[in-house]
Amino acid sequence: MWAVGHNVDIITMSFGLEEEHGGMQKAIIEAYSKNILMFAAASNEGGNRIVTYPARKEQVICIYATDGKGEPYRSNPTPIGNSYRFATLGEGVKSAWPKGLKKGAAPEQRMTGTSFATPIAAGIAACLLEFAIVHGMPDNSYSSLRTRQGMQAVFGKLLVDVRKELHYIHPWRLFSESREPPDILLLMKDTLTHSPN
Repeated sequence: MWAVGHNVDIITMSFGLEEEHGGMQKAIIEAYSKNILMFAAASNEGGNRIVTYPARKEQVICIYATDGKGEPYRSNPTPIGNSYRFATLGEGVKSAWPKGLKKGAAPEQRMTGTSFATPIAAGIAACLLEFAIVHGMPDNSYSSLRTRQGMQAVFGKLLVDVRKELHYIHPWRLFSESREPPDILLLMKDTLTHSPN
């Protein structure tokens, strides 16, 4: 993958394959070893199909979709694993859609699926990283936040509610009006200190 060699913090993969791809898996392992956060779409085949590759790999954060109220998208695959099953807005997402793709098509369309939830989850992670930098998170805590385990811990303990087997990510749970930035930073640091890495 091009991104692995270009000093990125986050990679999003809004696609899914039935079978593992050798070259892609090698890049995923390399990205994971460099603490690059990776997010991938679970799939849109409903309960009759499994979570697709690469979302089902342990190095990657798998993302399911919800509607605007956090209710699970009807075409999510059956959740896998016993740990976090993260989901966020993936229904009716306003998306860029170049006119040249289809004659007469609008430049923006509302799209639905786990592929559209995936970059939203990655954007939330990017906001957390930026918040940590701006507000002076200590280097050891920031290094932990940049790992899959650290980001999952912050998402899971500070940003989610459980909705029908899924962990619905909504950042306002952490970034409420009643909390000042130093309080938010302290909560994040405490979560990272007590999360396994």
